[in-house]
Amino acid sequence: MSGATASSDSRFYISEASDHKYVLPSDYEEKRRLDIQSKAVNELFDNKLIRAPIELKEGDTVLDSGTGSGIVIPKQKSLPSTINLIGIDISSQISPSPEITPPNATFTQLSITSLPPSWSNTITLIHQRLLLAALQLPEWKIAVNSMYRSLVPGGYVQLFEPIADFISPSEEIRKHKAWAIRANLVAGIRNIDLNVIQRIPAWLEEAGFVDVQIEKRGLPLGSWGGDLGKWGLEASMGFWPAMKDAFMKVDKSGLVANGEEYDEVVKDLRKKCDETPDTYFEYWVFVARKPVV
Repeated sequence: MSGATASSDSRFYISEASDHKYVLPSDYEEKRRLDIQSKAVNELFDNKLIRAPIELKEGDTVLDSGTGSGIVIPKQKSLPSTINLIGIDISSQISPSPEITPPNATFTQLSITSLPPSWSNTITLIHQRLLLAALQLPEWKIAVNSMYRSLVPGGYVQLFEPIADFISPSEEIRKHKAWAIRANLVAGIRNIDLNVIQRIPAWLEEAGFVDVQIEKRGLPLGSWGGDLGKWGLEASMGFWPAMKDAFMKVDKSGLVANGEEYDEVVKDLRKKCDETPDTYFEYWVFVARKPVV
């Protein structure tokens, strides 16, 4: 049967104001979740943003794809102030205001799938984090090829993406109803591939990248993991409330009868994660180089 209508305090979705099929909202509440997520991922990777074996020099350009709230790059102390920082996102709704934007940073409403021709061979490092729910399956190859074209010879790309499902000793978590809810909207309706991490190495090599390396780390989900676990749980479980309005508007699966049941499903998964040590959201970082010749 069809689900109930969305809640009265509806979220702002870029998909409702454009042709983009991004499943998550772009509003203050989502900005808060993204900032917590960024803090958790930064901590997980030792607060070292640059995973590529590269030394940035004066005049180099770093591109942050899917920059969202813009928190990822400007706050990294490892990035010298003499380089150019460009943040792009399909929505400018939560971009930082000009008064708090560093002088060497600019933020532009743009998709990684359509970088300007004038950017070809101009970017030293491209950083992209968590576009799993943003790019549809056919868009990934376009995005990777766009990155390759835009990098200088010898430049690097680094892509942060998670394994789609939580890793846990609990079968109740691994087979939870929340996953079916996500799959119905993300994969079934929005044509988003939840297993892009299995395809990324081949896409990188097909585009021409070399020296593809993969680094994996597990983000704890629950207070059993200390502050990092609390941040991880808050950010990761925030995905379901964020996509609730979008799901309730289009759902015909009958997975939940109404918004209240939806909330109970999410609450139950969160509780189980918080009470189950060794439950993780595993992140993979793909690093690859554009050859010099």
